[in-house]
Amino acid sequence: MEKNNPIKKALPMKDAFRVLSFIFAAIMISACSKKVTFPVSDVVPAAEAVVKVEKDDNKNFEIDLEVSNLASPDRLTPARRHYVVWMVTRKHGTINIGNLDINRKNNGELNTSTAYEPIRIFITAEDDSKPVLPSTQVVLNSGDFEV
Repeated sequence: MEKNNPIKKALPMKDAFRVLSFIFAAIMISACSKKVTFPVSDVVPAAEAVVKVEKDDNKNFEIDLEVSNLASPDRLTPARRHYVVWMVTRKHGTINIGNLDINRKNNGELNTSTAYEPIRIFITAEDDSKPVLPSTQVVLNSGDFEV
């Protein structure tokens, strides 16, 4: 009985280099950014939020937050006027990074940059558009993460 041993051909050097380059690029891209999906909120259970945090060449952190299905703050109990996005850092405490405006389709986004490394992002409902401290009405919270 004869065994069928097909001879395996080696990958040409040019193709091997392309494959390795692609793998290396994918690792580098994923190593430089963090994508965090927020858990379901008790306050606004239909809302879905994702934040992407990426460290740039200047060692700043780019924050891209996208939220969908988030009811207008005036529909909350108690009703509020604004959504404010906060970031928690290890060394600099909690920082207001901007307002989250919701469009007619109940979606919103916030894109910003900061020198401080975030470890958590959360959204509060506020009456003031520029609060110094977050209210206790937290509508979405990413939980802690590492960049």
